[in-house]
Amino acid sequence: MKYLIDGQQGKVQLYFSLIVFINLGIFSVIVTGVMIGITGYISDTKCAYEAVTCCGSVCSKCFFTLRTFATTLPWICIAILFTGICMAIHKVFLMLSWNYRFVRSLTPLSIENRSELKIILPSVHLYNQLVLFDNDVLRCAFTSGLWKPKIYLSTGICSYLTATELRTVILHETHHIINKAPLMLFIIRILCILNFFLPINRYLLNLYSSACEKAADDAAVNISEEPLELASALLKLSMSYSPAALSSTVAFSRGQRIVVDRIMRLLEPQVVPPCFGKTSSYLLCLLSFLIAVTISFSLYWKYFTPLEKIGCKTKVCHMIKCG
Repeated sequence: MKYLIDGQQGKVQLYFSLIVFINLGIFSVIVTGVMIGITGYISDTKCAYEAVTCCGSVCSKCFFTLRTFATTLPWICIAILFTGICMAIHKVFLMLSWNYRFVRSLTPLSIENRSELKIILPSVHLYNQLVLFDNDVLRCAFTSGLWKPKIYLSTGICSYLTATELRTVILHETHHIINKAPLMLFIIRILCILNFFLPINRYLLNLYSSACEKAADDAAVNISEEPLELASALLKLSMSYSPAALSSTVAFSRGQRIVVDRIMRLLEPQVVPPCFGKTSSYLLCLLSFLIAVTISFSLYWKYFTPLEKIGCKTKVCHMIKCG
């Protein structure tokens, strides 16, 4: 089981590093291009405006040229940049406020009154990092908190699962605490929103969430040695899970395919699961690469091609002196 843990946790670190590297790299290229070329973009826009209006009205022969098109592209990139920044700021406040309101709405209970938890806690060494809240309808266990994450258990899940199943679930969430999973998920979600125009981001985010859950499953099984109990708990919780109940800052990948994949791994750990969507992933990579190249070229093209070389081909407007 140890090699499984290392394998899945290695994937978690790989996907996290890949998402951070790609998004910070693209963001840095865009910001650098805008900062260096903003003065040139303004002057080029003035020149293009004078070129297309020098006849007293918009000159159609000069308006639809590579010159005016190349002048417009950087402004589109600037609009994309500020749109991503605004969306990311909005998402930060939305996620934090949503999570804060949800946690504040919980009614904490004393763990001393729950015999099943008193038996489990000494073996997991959580040290006041587990919060039991009063909700018999909601059957959930999740990890929340960016700097000091805690495990939140509902009274509903404590009554719903057996003591052994509950222990495996707590061990699963403990792995999220040790690896600061909520903070890492928060970071990459903001980065993916910042570069919302990259199709590969959603795909990598799903891979990260899936690997993170599988790594936590493997860690729980490695300690408890009860893969069937964890699989049983996953099956029960997937049947009673309410997507609207949890904040987006604590919920990982809970799609039906991911849950089935996790259960099958626990039941048959030696069976290699089939790989789906390889073709689509290649297409997403290619499309994201083309978008990144287009944006970079739009911001840096004038350093390779002088603007004078792509003026109005007819020279009609440029032969008339405006004034």
